[in-house]
Order: sequence, then structure tokens, then C-alpha cells
Amino acid sequence: MNISTRQLKVFVTVAHAGSLVEASRLLHLTSAALSVSIKTLEQEVGFRVFDRTTRALRLTAEGSRLLAVATTMLEQHEATVHAIEDIRLQRSGRVRIATTQLLSCTLMPPALTRFRAQWPQIEVVQVPALYDNFQGLLLRKEVDMGIGPQRLCDDDLQATPLFASTLYLVCSIHHRFASRQSVQWKELDGEKIFLVDKRGAGWLARDAGYQLQFEHTVDVGHFSTALALASENEGVLFGPGFTRPLLLPYTLAMIPLAAPAAKRSFMLYVNAQDAPSAAAAQLAAHLSREFHDLT
Repeated sequence: MNISTRQLKVFVTVAHAGSLVEASRLLHLTSAALSVSIKTLEQEVGFRVFDRTTRALRLTAEGSRLLAVATTMLEQHEATVHAIEDIRLQRSGRVRIATTQLLSCTLMPPALTRFRAQWPQIEVVQVPALYDNFQGLLLRKEVDMGIGPQRLCDDDLQATPLFASTLYLVCSIHHRFASRQSVQWKELDGEKIFLVDKRGAGWLARDAGYQLQFEHTVDVGHFSTALALASENEGVLFGPGFTRPLLLPYTLAMIPLAAPAAKRSFMLYVNAQDAPSAAAAQLAAHLSREFHDLT
């Protein structure tokens, strides 16, 4: 059986119009062409769909049942066409994105809210993860992209700069640096430094372009833990500027670092072996615009 969408559309239009003349006006086709289409449809289905009189066409019992089926099929076909168009125009799809803990609770929520408002048919699944887990997630294709600080990455991954955020010293409001306009790196000798990762000192040296010699560092594992300890004036930590809202529950100050000033670069990571989906490309472009002027 070979029934076309065009035949079904003609049949449904004629059934609702009640005559070939009225249907021909609606479809901009001749009555003869509609008559041929109906006859061809009847040959395909193996039964008459209309009882023909001199005045009108009336559906047969079989035709009435076919009308319900044909109407549903045409609605589904139209929905499919719209879905395909959404994909072509990057209006729909599903994107899985891995982000670090800090990004997940600061920059990402408002950025994704604005994205969903603009592209409601694109589903974004955010996967909070440590950067060390990004590579495996991307290589196993469990996520489509990842956003995190600049690090060395696997040859099969591609890293594109997304934004850079100024690094600040974070300390208690009772700390000796709290009232300062800026603090130089060399003034931190002897300070207890809270690090979220034991490798943090090396990354700080790279970000600052300065050889750091911290005498006392403590790996605390979580940024929130470091904030709580610093709030008790137990030591200091470093944080990018976008983390400032996280300081609000604590008695903390954020002081610019100087000599030299430092910025931390954040990258968009993807699997270099796979072309991004249209939806993923749309999200990447949106995030690039969102974070373009971030400092």
C-alpha cells in the first residue's frame, strides 16, 4: 500500500468541504485533479471513501473511520516537520554540560535561565563535576561539553578560551589585610593559605606569572570549607571575582592582588573527535556571549 501525505490531505479537505468544487478552491487544484486523487486513494485502501451524489459527497462508514486516522496522521506529520525545522534551526535538542562546583552555583544558573528563555525546546542537563573528571566524561561521551579552569588536557579534547576572571585574596574582615586597597603576593609570606586542591599553589603561580613560595598551605577540599575557615580568621584563600556572592553569609573581605595582578582562565572543553550538535553549538555561542565581558 502506497498512500501519500498529499492524498490524505486531499481526502481530509474534501471530506470537510463536502464537495469537490469547494475543496478545489481551498487547495487551489482543479476538481478533476481532486477526483483522480480520491479514486487513487480508494484503489490503494481497497474501499470507497465517499458516496457520490449529484449534489454532494458523503463519507461512507469506512471513509468516516479513515478520516479520523488520516487527520491524526496529518497532525503527526506536521508536528514532525516542525520538529525537524527546530533541529535545523538549532531550536531543539539535548545538551549535557559538565561544570565545576563554583560555576554550578554562581555563573551557570542565570546564564542557563536566559538560554532556556530564548531556546525553550533545547534541554540542558548540567553535570557538576571536578575538572579531573571532565576528561573521562568527555572521552566517554557522557557529556557534550565541559567548562572549567585552564588545565592540561588529553590530545583528543579541544579547549577554547571562554572567559578570564580576576583573582582576589579572600580574608576575614578582622584580618590585617581587610582594609587594604590591594595586597602584593610577596606580602603573603607566612600566611596560612587554604587551597581547594593540593595542586593549587602551582596553578596560582601560573595564573599570577609569579614564583610563589607559600610556607603554610592547607588542602581543605571544598571552597565553602575554605570560606568558613577564613571567616574565623584561621587563614586566607584566593577566589575568582565571580565568587563574590558566595562571601555574603560570612564576615569576609575580597582584596585585589597586585604585583602582579592575576587572572584565572576558564575554558570550554569538547571532544575533538566529534562535531558538536546544533543545540550544543547554540549553547556554546550563548555562553560565549554571556561571559564575554566578565572580569
